[in-house]
Amino acid sequence: MSHTPNDEILDIARELFAEAYEGACDDWTWFVNHGPDGGIFGTIEPLAAEQASAVPDGCQRSIAAHVEHLRWWLANVNGVARGEAWDPDWSTSWSVQSVDADQWNELRDALRREYEGVIAALRSIPSISDRQMLMGICSMAPHAAHHLGTIRQMAKQIGVSSEQ
Repeated sequence: MSHTPNDEILDIARELFAEAYEGACDDWTWFVNHGPDGGIFGTIEPLAAEQASAVPDGCQRSIAAHVEHLRWWLANVNGVARGEAWDPDWSTSWSVQSVDADQWNELRDALRREYEGVIAALRSIPSISDRQMLMGICSMAPHAAHHLGTIRQMAKQIGVSSEQ
């Protein structure tokens, strides 16, 4: 099988998506702080439920809401990978605002499980020629990066340092 430009794009999309969630484990990074703590998982892991539930001044939602939004979105991606229809009701992705300690632990675990499902699905795609599917896959990293930046700024506002 020949390697096409779309295959290169797919490889790049997978790498950037992983960096957004896992952080950069190499000596360099494309857009997050160095080290695994620079990604979404490293940013949300040290937060307590009270911190995740806080709504900083000027914000409409909590960090927990952003994490639930990402979890919902990844669950939707996983559903499509299994052949299910895309759920277009984005309002349901913002259903969580505050969490207790158990809910926060479960939400972080659920986000990781959905992420791992998407990573497994992406790794199982050897090649792609469908432009819309390729565009959807390429959109995953900037979507995650947007929420990572928002979560990091919110954490800073509530007094949690996000500098590595």
